[in-house]
Amino acid sequence: MMMGGPACESCGRPMMSGTSGKYCEGCTDARGALLTYKEVHRRLVEREFMGRNGMPREQAEVAARNALSRMPAWQGGAR
Repeated sequence: MMMGGPACESCGRPMMSGTSGKYCEGCTDARGALLTYKEVHRRLVEREFMGRNGMPREQAEVAARNALSRMPAWQGGAR
């Protein structure tokens, strides 16, 4: 991913410049629809926090929950 582009409104990761949607490909299905909170949370836990950062699952789940709580896609209890 390239820095300087918009941030995904679901997970906060930077997206490539010129991306027109609100959500990155990691947070959407093949048609571009936002995945469920549960699926986005699982992917963030397993791919980002455990996979890239090496966190234990319990710590990764808390970190993912905290990160998603600040994202526009999940404001107002949208889950």
